[in-house]
Amino acid sequence: MDYIAAIVNDSVITYREVEEYTAQAYELLRRTYQSQPDVFKERMNQTMQDGLEQLLEKQLILDEFKTMGGRLPDTVIEDEIRERIRQRWGDRATLTRNLKAQGITFETFRQRIHDEIVLEFMRRKNVSSAIIISPAKIEQYYQANMTEFQESDQVKLRMIVLNKASAPGADDLRKLGLEIVRKMEEGAAFTEMAAVYSEGSTRRDSGDWGWVQTNRLNRGLSQVAFSLQKGRRSNLLALAREGTDAYWIYQYDKAGNPTHGTKYSDKGDTIEERQFDLAAGNGNGNANGNGLLLPVPPQEFYLMYVEDRRPARTRPLMEVRDEIEKTLTSHERTRLHKKWIEKLKAKAFVRYF
Repeated sequence: MDYIAAIVNDSVITYREVEEYTAQAYELLRRTYQSQPDVFKERMNQTMQDGLEQLLEKQLILDEFKTMGGRLPDTVIEDEIRERIRQRWGDRATLTRNLKAQGITFETFRQRIHDEIVLEFMRRKNVSSAIIISPAKIEQYYQANMTEFQESDQVKLRMIVLNKASAPGADDLRKLGLEIVRKMEEGAAFTEMAAVYSEGSTRRDSGDWGWVQTNRLNRGLSQVAFSLQKGRRSNLLALAREGTDAYWIYQYDKAGNPTHGTKYSDKGDTIEERQFDLAAGNGNGNANGNGLLLPVPPQEFYLMYVEDRRPARTRPLMEVRDEIEKTLTSHERTRLHKKWIEKLKAKAFVRYF
């Protein structure tokens, strides 16, 4: 049995409609909080309330369009349907099969298209067209929120990442890293080596990470990157994860021998430091295949290259003007939309159940 959730003028919104409207959100919340039933219930109740409000707003706007004497020409609806068929389904027969599989009639689909066009038109007319962001407002926001535009020291970084996709074992990765270093010392460009060997997500961009601040990398790698001067490359580095809440960063010399290791917590706190001496064999734990024992075997190796450096600064207004305008536009759109909906509610019959 279905129940009435709200009445808006002459229209009824049922709980089933709200459930259908929030179905995708329900599945996402169910998967996310499957082990937290109380949290799931709380989030789902809020989602249902939000869904009801959105359906209510939709009906208020459609009723306002009718009150204005608005009428959407059939040709406008048909043009939109043809465009959606072209973009998503290819032909009307495929659309019809998809609608049938979902239990939706073509008339219901057509009415949804009609409503979407009307809603977009009304929002543009009553909200978007009323938004005016003057240069003075942008400058006032900049002056009042200058801390938002402060940046710490930055480096323009490229990085080569070698992991188990590159070679089967830790020593194989180390040797591959040394081979890459040898090629670069013979004249190969860092960008070329990154494009060929790196397993990082920036491989297609030749290892380009762009301008990064210290919080972009884990602390161990960040400290090395920010110690490099412009145009300089690091020696081989390795990361070794110890459990789920700590990791080691190992630094290697030009011959590929580990010289120093620092253990960090996942929060970036330094836990332990060690100096390694191959001759003395002063490590203990798991062998890395190079004759020296390390606390934990490496899982990834890195090479970093700093193309440029930029000191801490406050970004100038010229650089952030567009960002500020987008922020102010979003705030103003929200304000005007809320004011408009309140006005529609005030002159409509709305009752919740």
